[in-house]
Formats: sequence, structure tokens, C-alpha cells
Amino acid sequence: MRFRLAALACLALVTAAPLAHADPDALWKIVHNKCVVNTAPCVSVNKEQHYALLKDLRGVAQHLLIPTDKITGIEDKALLDPQTPNFFADAWTEQKAVDSKLPHPLPRDEVSLAVNAENARSQNQLHIHIDCLSVDAHKELTKVADEVKPEWAPLPVEVAGHHFIAEKVMGETLGSYKPFIELAKTLKDPATEMAKRNLVVVGANFKEGPGFIVLTDTSFLTATGMAGGEDVQDHSCAIDH
Repeated sequence: MRFRLAALACLALVTAAPLAHADPDALWKIVHNKCVVNTAPCVSVNKEQHYALLKDLRGVAQHLLIPTDKITGIEDKALLDPQTPNFFADAWTEQKAVDSKLPHPLPRDEVSLAVNAENARSQNQLHIHIDCLSVDAHKELTKVADEVKPEWAPLPVEVAGHHFIAEKVMGETLGSYKPFIELAKTLKDPATEMAKRNLVVVGANFKEGPGFIVLTDTSFLTATGMAGGEDVQDHSCAIDH
């Protein structure tokens, strides 16, 4: 019981505390000290792919995919190593954990995977938010899905206040497509520029078949803080009601 209360306290700190007051190593401590040892409080640990899956206390269905190796965030050079697991592809395969918390399984175009820029996050351990796309974001992306090109180009609509650039990826799964590496290819100096970027992957149904819309922009200041890729998500999952 003491272990469970301690774990829940750590989780509450991660999800509920303001950015300035959160322990930036809370997620790492949970995964490294608890999940890789006994799985709990994580849902599962995939040792082969080096990640753990944790139910976030925020939202009805949100889960976090967290590497079990120390990877600070989008700026970490390990993510540009071809030998590093494709964590976005892994996160897509884990959407069943989100579905298990909802009345109905989500169609692929209502599932979103998001990583926040360094200045828009509270934790210094990479975590991919797996959750429902917001109703408004779904509406805007559906309108322009077939305009998205297979190479990076500005998205013709604003989504959740963001002016993203987008790339279309075809396929039921991400396969060998590695979003972190593909984003880095667009930057002059990934070593300094990656930290400022949000990165989002949304399932899509194109005229020619299933695929993904990959979105990125630079984090910017809003009235409530820095804008993160997570802005496209709705942790209440209203889209499934």
C-alpha cells in the first residue's frame, strides 16, 4: 500500500503540478526505479523495444510511452541514431491501451501521438502522449487531409492555434518511417533546433488508403505558457462520446 501511494504521489506530481514546480525527473524515477523492476505502476514494459507504457492521471484514456533508457526529450541526440527504437511506431501499436478506457475503439484518424518541445514540457524524460485528437483538430485535419503532400509543406489550416508544417506518410503503420529523424533532416542545425520543435503524428484516411499526417512547428508563447504539440489532443476524449 505504501508503494502504491508513493507511486500515485509521483504521478500526481507529474500530471497536475505547474511546469515551474514539477519534479523534472519524476517520470524517469517512476520508470527507472519502479516500472523496469516490477512493471507497476506502468501498464507494461517492453524490454526488447526499451520502453514502458504508463497511464497518465490526466484524462480518461491518455497513456505515455516512455523510454526505459535515459533520453531527455526531443533534443536528445540518441533519437537521431538509426539504432534507437522507433518510439513513435511503438506508440501507434499501443493505442489499444487508449481504446481500453473508452466506450468505443477510436478510428485511426482520431488517434494522436504528441511530443512537446523542451520549453513546453515539465519532464526531462522523453514521453509520447497517446490520446484522442480534439474535435476541432480532427475537423480541420479532415478538411485538408488529401492536400497534405508526401514532403514537408505548410499545412493550409491552423490547428489548435498552431501553424504546422506537415508531411503525409502512407501505410497502416509507420513501419521504417522515423519522425524524429525525418524532422531533423529539415533543420539546418538539429543539435540546437530540435529542442524548440513540437512533433505530432495523427492517423489519417486518405483517398488512396490509410496513413498518417506528421506535424511539426516551433513552440511559441501563449497566454498560459509555451505551446506544445499536445495542444491538438483532448484528454477528455469528447470525440469518442
